[in-house]
Amino acid sequence: MGTNRALEATPIVVDGIMFFTSTWSRVYAVEAKTGKTIWKFDPEVPGEWARKACCDIVNRGVAVYEGKVFFASLDGRLFSLNADTGEKIWEVDTITDRSRAYTITGAPRAAKGKVFIGNGGAEYGVRGYVTAYDPETGKQVWRFFTVPGDPSLGFEDPAMEMAAKTWKGTNWWEFGGGGTVWNSIVYDPDFNKSI
Repeated sequence: MGTNRALEATPIVVDGIMFFTSTWSRVYAVEAKTGKTIWKFDPEVPGEWARKACCDIVNRGVAVYEGKVFFASLDGRLFSLNADTGEKIWEVDTITDRSRAYTITGAPRAAKGKVFIGNGGAEYGVRGYVTAYDPETGKQVWRFFTVPGDPSLGFEDPAMEMAAKTWKGTNWWEFGGGGTVWNSIVYDPDFNKSI
């Protein structure tokens, strides 16, 4: 792995191939029986990004779906790789505001024709959200904010308007809001919902 730092990823094994991530959002595919590396992919996260990560340069894993491996990098990009070769299929920027210390350390989830990813950085005043992307193209399908934003820009939905009424003080939106969904996104197939 080329690191003596923490590995926090939960590996996924598909057809005898183990997929996992290590520090700096590097992805590996290895033979589960032998440990032989089949391929690795390095998204080349800029080193200065470590200053924005509250809890080290860890990554918590991948999603494997329809012959593709999906993962997010510490600097907020979501990737699709060919599961057989590790070749990049697409890459998208998931961050809404590059002036804030957004990060991603969590693993994406994939189900029902969508790839879901949240974000990290609540310790530094970012606004949380979950976004769904098309697994074929990387195009954003929808985004759900978990806390309200600047009221002068309008609210994304009635729930955010209602939530904003519970926040006290003036200009609270300038300090972020928290509510980041940095891991453990779950898909419930019985109700067809991501939670």
